[in-house]
Amino acid sequence: MATELVLLGTAGAPLPVAGRGGISSALIVDGRVFLVDCGRGSPSAFVDAGLDFTRLEAVFVTHLHVDHVGDLPGMILYPWGVRGGVPPLRVFGPSRPEALPEGDAGFHRSTTIDPELPDPGTADLVEDLLAAFAYHLNVMPLDARMPDAGQLVRGIDLAVPPGPSPVVVFDSGGVRVSAVAVMHGRAVPALAYRFDTADGSVVFSGDTRVSENLIALAQGADILVHQVADLDYLRRHGMDEAEMARMAALHTDVSEVGGVAERARVGELILSHFLPAAPGAVTDWAQRAGQGFSGKTTAGHDGLRRSVQLSSAEAPRRAGLVGGLGAVDTPVDLRLIGTGRHHGRDRDRVAGRPADRAGGENPGFAARADRARAGRRGARGHSREDNR
Repeated sequence: MATELVLLGTAGAPLPVAGRGGISSALIVDGRVFLVDCGRGSPSAFVDAGLDFTRLEAVFVTHLHVDHVGDLPGMILYPWGVRGGVPPLRVFGPSRPEALPEGDAGFHRSTTIDPELPDPGTADLVEDLLAAFAYHLNVMPLDARMPDAGQLVRGIDLAVPPGPSPVVVFDSGGVRVSAVAVMHGRAVPALAYRFDTADGSVVFSGDTRVSENLIALAQGADILVHQVADLDYLRRHGMDEAEMARMAALHTDVSEVGGVAERARVGELILSHFLPAAPGAVTDWAQRAGQGFSGKTTAGHDGLRRSVQLSSAEAPRRAGLVGGLGAVDTPVDLRLIGTGRHHGRDRDRVAGRPADRAGGENPGFAARADRARAGRRGARGHSREDNR
């Protein structure tokens, strides 16, 4: 088995900058491709990396800020014509929050967009993306031979509890993915992911302040891909104290990330999701982030590739884990999204099981519809004429 990490884009924040694409990473396992986040330019970066859209199996979204999902429509729709005969792309990500987060006097929204469903989850997002591009999906097959649009994609909400115990959210063919909840300001839920294969393990922090849950998830991993921010730089360039307090609740500072890697006992720390993102803004990321970390620290860049090789510390644990990898494919009912806008229906959440780091029996997933939302869009009851 061969496992390779490719950083497709390493910029943090929505505003485009020269020299870095939006945040997105690929993990290739024996030719199978898995993505973590789909920021700006990720479909083009996917091609630039020599990856094959027909081998893309799943996208794992860490949270629903636009810099992490802004090019998810392109990742779904651009390769539609070449994905005939392959299973639907699966998009895993956070479920709806229990309630829409509230602001305060200093930080609040002026307008609530889509008040009937102001806090959609991943499955809602995928369904609404298909609805937004319904013209293309319905008309293009009349002029070109296209695969069935109803088999294009499935969106799956992940129900990950807030505690430090990782849960398995995907287990198929020698690839096991575990997740924990992390803290990223008001963006709840936000997730971090760990990929375990026979070759080793890679953890993606997502966006988070220093997280005990993440440290638990990353224990002994070969590679930790961690977001990084230079909060002092942001302060020097005009952020006031109230803004800085918000930023500290959103991100891990460059002075803190090495300590996270050291406590997690990872083999290599790779920095990504840089804030500030402009390549010349900060030039000593690796030196500063590596303070307090005894392993290797690398400042990531777009296109960076890393073969995943088992560390000596990880090998004994891996010997127990490999026997359980892929023993049972994820037996979850991945309900097809996009065959109709039945907005009044319950939305599935996929509940993971506690991560068993020694392998063993895998009872898989339980798909459950556990929360209906009164007033879903189907209850709006207005016609197009009402909007004229």
